[in-house]
Amino acid sequence: MIAAVSAAMLLAGCSDFLNRLPLTSPSSDTYLSTESQVLSYVNGLYSALPSLTQYGSGVRAADKNSDNIVSEKYDQRINGELSEFDGYAAWSSGYQNLRDVNYFLHFYQVPAEMENADVRSLYAEALFLRAWWHFDLLKKFGSIPVMDGFWDGNATVEGLQIPAAPRKEVALFILDDLDKAIDGLHRRNRFSGLRINKEAALVLAMNVSLYEGSWEKYHSGDVFAAEEADPGLFFGKVLSYGDILFDLMPVSEGLNTVGNDPFGALDGGEAYAHLFNQKDLSAVSEALFWKKYDVGMGVQHSLTTLLASGVVDNEAAAGITRSLVDAYLYDDGTFIDPSDPDFKDFNRTFAGRDRRLYETVMSDGHKFRSTTISRPMKVAEYVSGDSDEARRHNASLNPPRLLGDGNSRNLTGYHTALGVDTTYVSSSFWDTGLVIVRYAEALLAYAEAAEETGQCTDDVLSSTLKPLRERAGVLWKEPVPDPAFTDYGYPLTPVMQEIRRERRCELALQGFRLDDILRWRGHKVIAGKRGRGAYLGEDGILYKAFNMDDPAVREAFGHIPVDASGHIDPLRDRLPSGYGFVPDRDYLLPIPPEEVSLVESLEQNPNW
Repeated sequence: MIAAVSAAMLLAGCSDFLNRLPLTSPSSDTYLSTESQVLSYVNGLYSALPSLTQYGSGVRAADKNSDNIVSEKYDQRINGELSEFDGYAAWSSGYQNLRDVNYFLHFYQVPAEMENADVRSLYAEALFLRAWWHFDLLKKFGSIPVMDGFWDGNATVEGLQIPAAPRKEVALFILDDLDKAIDGLHRRNRFSGLRINKEAALVLAMNVSLYEGSWEKYHSGDVFAAEEADPGLFFGKVLSYGDILFDLMPVSEGLNTVGNDPFGALDGGEAYAHLFNQKDLSAVSEALFWKKYDVGMGVQHSLTTLLASGVVDNEAAAGITRSLVDAYLYDDGTFIDPSDPDFKDFNRTFAGRDRRLYETVMSDGHKFRSTTISRPMKVAEYVSGDSDEARRHNASLNPPRLLGDGNSRNLTGYHTALGVDTTYVSSSFWDTGLVIVRYAEALLAYAEAAEETGQCTDDVLSSTLKPLRERAGVLWKEPVPDPAFTDYGYPLTPVMQEIRRERRCELALQGFRLDDILRWRGHKVIAGKRGRGAYLGEDGILYKAFNMDDPAVREAFGHIPVDASGHIDPLRDRLPSGYGFVPDRDYLLPIPPEEVSLVESLEQNPNW
């Protein structure tokens, strides 16, 4: 029996993280008693936060777990392919990160007379991080054990018997940590957004409140319903936190626009793009909390190189979906009709649209990187013949990379433009910054919570959605029903349609889409469906941009799957029935079976 318990503990995520050495081991009774020691430890905690990897697409490819990107290496969760053991990594890493934070909070012993504002802000940063990792676990697993202190360091069976708290209590615990953090944190301008700050904590608190409120509302009648649900409580908290933030930083200061963009944006589209393709975001107030990369210091990533090669997902051939492209409005504020024959023309698809579409999805004339070493995309009809004029014209063509092998092949015709640094000339790693928390998230959360509580007045829309639209060069119009709007499985008001549209477009390719689908109980968006791409009929300009005089090209095109309407259908043969998302199971990840066995009061998530 003792041997069995020991074996279980070695396999269990909780025991794994409890047996790990802390980030820095205490060397004396005075450990974590000075500002320099506290700063060193808290700096180490930052390493677990989201980052761009040295050899990957990072957050730009995360949306392949939704209806925004389709990849040959599709997300197993949205296809219902996870096993009961597939929650282990998320559970283990989440609690490991929490243990590291709680170690700091437990051993922190700076004397009161030495607790200056900088030390108090560092302590508050740790509280922010404890909230961050609890929120991450809440989204993935629902009701979880709250790690509110430095649990049994010896990892005894008795010390691990921590019951899961109802998800509502978890959310309230997270918000309590954030309330304390907000009180102690410096403002963003103290460190130019490079450290956790008061404004970023307010936005995180809004996101936590919005997530829990909408989960409790939309899952009220299913197996994931929260105990003693009170969505109104959380929606109200979104508004309260937002009011505080907007007093600290009004919209005119918080959004990066043509008027305040430090990089000289010529229009709102460029001002938006500069949030994702610049190295130093210190002067961009919208980047509330961001990560700086520096090649000279060995802190670097390969995202820019990948984007310059046309890669959407570094793990496999992929492409942005037609569904995302169709979500963007015309610049006159009207929505498109996806069945309009004009959209058979790849170039006309982008004409007169929301500027964010051009900055998110590669279109004709957009650079993959500096034109000193790379041609911009050009989609025009290939000219047969051997004349000098034909050769010059054909040499200028650079259509989407539908042919070839490897992860640079595009499955849909839609490459990623978001994050492309058009000044980039290196063939190696690069160092564009990564925004972790930004101001626009608060505007979107506030508008949604206001609509959920019947308080989304014209004044609210004018101070939240309207500034985002206007930055994108889109005329603000009174919301009206869109008959072609994404079907979430239940009716939405015209205002809510526009709020969800704005959220999808503003936050595209930034890792938000799956969380939104899950909290809205929007499985109808993905279950039984699969992403489509651009029109590839022989009468379309995308087809005509390739040299069909070449037998090899004609043969390759014959292997590109298309649907009955002529649109690219990348997963037609691999997933003929669409994604196999299981609505009464896949909204939450499975708790590792070892944890369920070890902690007697811990119950497995529904239907795992």
